Amino acid sequence: MTMNERHYVPPLEDVRFLLEEVFDLGDVLGRDPYRDADIEVALAVLEQAGRFAADVLGPINAVGDAVGSHLVDGAVRTPPGFKDAYRRYCEAGWVGLDLPAQYGGQGLPLVVQAGVAEMVTGSCMAFSMLPLMGRAASRLLVGHAEAGLRDAIVPRLVSGEWTATICISEPQAGSDVGRISTRAAPRGDGSWALTGTKIFITYGDHDLAAQIIHMVLARTPGAPAGTRGLSLFIVPKFALTRDWVPGERNAATVARVEHKMGLKASPTCVLDLDGAQGFMVGGEGNGLKTMFDMVNVMRLETGIQGLAVGGAATAKALAYTEQRLQGGAAEAAPVPLIAHADVRRMLYTMRARVEAMRAMMFETALQLDLAVTAASEEERVAAREQAQWLLPICKAFFTATGFEVANLAVQCFGGHGYVSDAGVEQYVRDLRVASIYEGTNGIQAFDLVVRKLIGDEGRRYGEFVGRIRRDVGLTAHRDDMRGIRAAVVDGLGRIERVSAAYRALAPGQRRSAEGGAAAFLALAGRVASAWMWLRMAAVATGPSALHRRKRELAAFYAAYLMPEILALERQALPGAACVDGLDAGTLADYA
Repeated sequence: MTMNERHYVPPLEDVRFLLEEVFDLGDVLGRDPYRDADIEVALAVLEQAGRFAADVLGPINAVGDAVGSHLVDGAVRTPPGFKDAYRRYCEAGWVGLDLPAQYGGQGLPLVVQAGVAEMVTGSCMAFSMLPLMGRAASRLLVGHAEAGLRDAIVPRLVSGEWTATICISEPQAGSDVGRISTRAAPRGDGSWALTGTKIFITYGDHDLAAQIIHMVLARTPGAPAGTRGLSLFIVPKFALTRDWVPGERNAATVARVEHKMGLKASPTCVLDLDGAQGFMVGGEGNGLKTMFDMVNVMRLETGIQGLAVGGAATAKALAYTEQRLQGGAAEAAPVPLIAHADVRRMLYTMRARVEAMRAMMFETALQLDLAVTAASEEERVAAREQAQWLLPICKAFFTATGFEVANLAVQCFGGHGYVSDAGVEQYVRDLRVASIYEGTNGIQAFDLVVRKLIGDEGRRYGEFVGRIRRDVGLTAHRDDMRGIRAAVVDGLGRIERVSAAYRALAPGQRRSAEGGAAAFLALAGRVASAWMWLRMAAVATGPSALHRRKRELAAFYAAYLMPEILALERQALPGAACVDGLDAGTLADYA
């Protein structure tokens, strides 16, 4: 198999290292609700997922990008191979991997699902968008839907027989959710009639499943302005009878499929609602709060998209630079690209970034699992709050970092990376949107600083840095870890200075914290990455090639990548951004 025929290489060696040597899953596996799962089961599932991703999903990625999805006679047609891949995905039970067994799921912990999500996404990001929404909607409905509605819909979502979408954005209201204008009027039979237009609806229509359940935010009559006036409704593609059986086509139609920079196989639709049948979920006025049960699941996996695409791009770059002969002494045979210092710098950077993100992904998923399985309520609350702190970092830092890594992969390929044959420029195009949807990276930074740092007086943040300090203390006797330990300590000092400055701001001065929020999140992401490298280096003490590589990459991260935090600290400090010196008219003047 040539390098251009290598569709996807699953990172199974690294996954096994993390789950067997770095993370302690003893407080999750073997405990309710995961009593029947153990590490052998977890690893077997992940290995099977790796094979499925490589053999089934990897081969459809390029053709999906080349052909795309199209609107034909009012219905969306997906590219060749997607229908068969989705059928096989559902038959294997991947949709319901972490969903409750009582609804047909396999009931495995999120830490396993996260590893599977990386491989599914890394092999074909456009495909991965569809089952993600079905899983997220299932979780929401289990927690908030009336029993009859829940029991009719969730098993079909879990099996993949039906799929789901999330419908928030409108032409006049993208991230500004409070300006949503879609209306819902009661019909008198327990259902509602929804009217309005929703945009940017991923898989808003397709030919892969028999029914689509749209999760729609809308306003009821007399609802207050802003987010407090929003309620959540399910709007089926085919209207549901009293027995929850699909009947006639609902008044929810696709007006357009967007032409996009990337993710061309994933249809992004404009959805027109013209008195469409809907059913309320979660109670009137609770729409946004209820929807966040779905959004938070999707934000973790949006972060995983950055890791997954960055990891896939790294694997391709490593294979290419090892085989491609270029340069060297004029009188000698050419040498592989991987022998050149600047290429090695890029490859080291890519691996160091990706492997830290993978560890942080498992750390976040593990905290979400511990929020369910931990022995005491106090421990469950602490785990949930740690996950809440890490989620915006995962979403924003991973997507930005994965995009950087994908760009480096193109650079490693040179001119061959810029043309489509090599398959790496698609990674750049596909991943670009991940920094925008599911809450832009700027929104994630605002959430981290204003709500999670200042808003709770630093409680979540304090536990985050406290855990890092404990791990630093556990390695104090290790001279071989002096470099990465010093880098972590330096990072802690810098983030502590910025966080203290933010918390000291008077309410009227917090605009300056908003201006530095993006830099603060980037700083937090790098400190967390160094923490992951500290933990990996602490267990990588053996003579194997894997352990030697971990030690070397930890040293590289400390010496070469962590100095980035010097600039980030200065950018994050209050007032450093200086974004308000010009009035809007002067700023926008190009004359």
